[in-house]
Amino acid sequence: FEAGVGTFLCEDVFDGRDIHVRFLWSRITEKSARWEQAFSPDGGKTWETNWIMDFARQV
Repeated sequence: FEAGVGTFLCEDVFDGRDIHVRFLWSRITEKSARWEQAFSPDGGKTWETNWIMDFARQV
């Protein structure tokens, strides 16, 4: 985690192509957080965010 953002990277295969995958955790508070997933077909030069989830604690 750096400056409140957790960045996690891995490699995978999508549609038969090697890609890099990035997961970000951000906006983390006691009651909420945001998670994002992005794919990069060019080794991490560019990223396409394809999934965002906002979490909220329910009481």
